[in-house]
Amino acid sequence: MKIENRATVNLNYQKLMAHIHSVLEIIPKEHMRGVSKLVLVDYVADSRVDPQMRRELPGLYHPKMPGSPQAWMEIALKPLAPGGSLWKRLSARLALQANVTATLLSLIAQHYYLTLSHGVRKEQYEQAVRSYVDRHLSLYARTRKGLRAWLIRPFLPWLERLARWLQKKQKSR
Repeated sequence: MKIENRATVNLNYQKLMAHIHSVLEIIPKEHMRGVSKLVLVDYVADSRVDPQMRRELPGLYHPKMPGSPQAWMEIALKPLAPGGSLWKRLSARLALQANVTATLLSLIAQHYYLTLSHGVRKEQYEQAVRSYVDRHLSLYARTRKGLRAWLIRPFLPWLERLARWLQKKQKSR
């Protein structure tokens, strides 16, 4: 898959491209069949989307249409790395890779469930995309090597139990 950079955000693009390639390595190749490119932009510039929503939308999946030869995806970097105070910019930079990962996985899930997976109804689509993203985020976290992953890995079972307990508590309200 070709990755194009049309963004003007001040980032280390080599590091971002390496991160995107590492995320794409965990995705089965058949889930990406039919996607021609991934475009990094400042903001989504699709005329079909409401102008106010364009400023906040982190990514957009463009399915294969009669006028376009293949499906493609675009990720908007300015909503993922907003400006503002020093603390907002710092926290956005620290969370940028995680946000790009989640956005990329959600776009891939949209492609997979729209084109390749059969038997998913429209009302089940959003939940299917969420479960796909959660499943592949946990797979990606397990494949990571590094100090942060090494420190967090022993606490993951406890954190997962805590998350399930909190979800159960939230549903009971």
